[in-house]
Amino acid sequence: MCFPIHRCLTTLRLLALSITIVFAQRAQAQDYRNDMLGTWQTRSAGYEPLHSPRTVTQLDPVLAPFYHGVASGDPLPDGVVLWTRITPQTDAPVTVQWRIARDTALQQLVRQGEVTTSAERDYTVKIDVRDLEPGTVYYYGFSSGGRHSLTGRTRTAPAGSVAQARFAIVSCSNYPAGYFNAYARIADRNDLDAILHLGDYIYEYDADTASFGGQIGKRLDRMHDPDKELVQLVDYRTRYSQYRLDPDLRRLHQQIPMLHVWDDHESANDSYTDGAQNHQANEGSWEARKAVSKQACYEWLPTRDASVLYRSVRYGDLAELFMLDTRLDGRDKQIEDVGPDASDASKAALNDPARRIMTDTQEAWLKNGMTASTSTWKILGNQVMFSPVTVNPIDTAFLFDAVGPLFAAFIRPQLPVLQDIFEAAFYGDVWNNYPAARRRLMSHWTQQNMKNIVVATGDFHTAFAFDVIDSVGATPSRAVEFMTPSITANNFDENLSSTATIRPIAPQLVASVDHTLTTLNPHLKYVQLTNHGYVILDVKPERVQGDYFFVDTLYVRPSAEKFAVGFQTPAGSSQLQRVTSAAPGKPIQDIPAPPLPPTATSVIEEQTCTIMGVGPNPTSDVVYLSYHLDADVTVNVSIISLQGAVVRQVHQATETAGLHSLMVDVSDLPSGRYELIVKAGNLPSRTAMVIVR
Repeated sequence: MCFPIHRCLTTLRLLALSITIVFAQRAQAQDYRNDMLGTWQTRSAGYEPLHSPRTVTQLDPVLAPFYHGVASGDPLPDGVVLWTRITPQTDAPVTVQWRIARDTALQQLVRQGEVTTSAERDYTVKIDVRDLEPGTVYYYGFSSGGRHSLTGRTRTAPAGSVAQARFAIVSCSNYPAGYFNAYARIADRNDLDAILHLGDYIYEYDADTASFGGQIGKRLDRMHDPDKELVQLVDYRTRYSQYRLDPDLRRLHQQIPMLHVWDDHESANDSYTDGAQNHQANEGSWEARKAVSKQACYEWLPTRDASVLYRSVRYGDLAELFMLDTRLDGRDKQIEDVGPDASDASKAALNDPARRIMTDTQEAWLKNGMTASTSTWKILGNQVMFSPVTVNPIDTAFLFDAVGPLFAAFIRPQLPVLQDIFEAAFYGDVWNNYPAARRRLMSHWTQQNMKNIVVATGDFHTAFAFDVIDSVGATPSRAVEFMTPSITANNFDENLSSTATIRPIAPQLVASVDHTLTTLNPHLKYVQLTNHGYVILDVKPERVQGDYFFVDTLYVRPSAEKFAVGFQTPAGSSQLQRVTSAAPGKPIQDIPAPPLPPTATSVIEEQTCTIMGVGPNPTSDVVYLSYHLDADVTVNVSIISLQGAVVRQVHQATETAGLHSLMVDVSDLPSGRYELIVKAGNLPSRTAMVIVR
């Protein structure tokens, strides 16, 4: 019961007003994954700050100049991509040595070499090492100027007959929304073949503290750098730099190779080939923004450089992975008017046979590749919910009983609003919005009598397990789908709790969504709307098992994890069976890479400000500067001529510790060589800048 009664009535009136505001904002195409109730616009009151230590982005001096660690990815039976990033001490190109060996001490060398990197690729290093042995664990490292990187561990894909493969499925790691505890728990595992990262590796949002994630970031002092929305190349590079300085993500990359595909937040929310919900005309050309977001993604991730992102990887006769691009490669714009009450014109557009979620070229590649595959299991690395699902109508009897008669009286007039929100979430930025494309692919599976298809999916921030059918209520199942929860990005209860007036009934609303989903969708075998974590996919010739693991919290580091549930699909069945225990790991566990770099023979002088990158250099109009501050300090940025005269005072402000980026307009300066001076307190850092016209 609610006492005193006048406060109860006030809360209920505010609840009705809040839902009405949400309805008014429905036309603005909100991001239903991260900001379901439109708190960026309503600027709702946040939570009280946590009493926690300062956790801004920090540089670990032990790792200098390889602060961002190492990574590997895109394993093949005979090769793997190795990655690092060196933070330059000068503005000149830097030569980096690399080696790969069979032991953690890097003494049993297999291959070695050197490469030169520069500001042109943001001082990242990527080596595509070949002529390796299949199914083999290797260790690798980089060095430059007497300094060594962390030692990394990687594994090539197996060939021939394979008895077992294990993958971690992850997606949606929003930095300010909490600590990457799930990444830390995956990094503890010593028997994984690879991580399947299905997108939203970074988030392009600014440091707005009105959203739920922004509120948490403020509480944890873990806010986005730069603090603006990502548009320019330097913005994306700086954001990747921030994420890769996170110790848990850094260790994940150090220990396990990754197969990554982008989703929308690597570019902009709800993106498609020709635009995005989170891109406006005043932000410049979408094609330019899309291009620089792709460039930064290829620079900062251990993905093999290619003209297209989609690709396949074979794990011998056991499994073939098909990593898709359902986001930027040919996707038509999402239809926003969805659901049973949509207009006839919207329904016609939605069901247009020509409607695409990928190019004809990629669709043909996928169909032909799956048909030709001789591996037992075909696994799709897929960005958005594949299975059909319905959320209409909401079970109002269940909802009203859950919230009680007083709240029910105020919610009843707003039911169309709630229905509208959930239809947008489940029918909008998912395969449900591209029914003809899904039908074409599943018809191909049927025509080819294809079995043993597993769809691995991210994006939705919640855990689902489906028998994949053509439409709700249809039979038989053609595949199974495992949808991983988010690493940190907002799930249903966090979204619903982000508005103070809705927070009191958030658990009941979550329960109603859960009840509606499970009642209306018999092919949905599992749904969990409120936890964060990952899925372990354990593949054997006779079955595939997906195990769901959830971390205890996002707000304290470290965190324990728990096994929640597992599902098997026997070979040939295309149906899920619930199991009570996680699949056993491999009988042989790999030796982890050591936590510290090899002993260095040179020392890097500590300084308050570290310039992380400058570019483009040479330039003709603007130069982008990225720098890290070890403490809160007054920063002065100026341009100096070769004669030592101050040409321009660019920037002066007191700034907080962490990463920062700055755009410097030099379009009116004559051609020539200059220096950019970044003075933090009394300590200057400087880098050369060349203007060419």
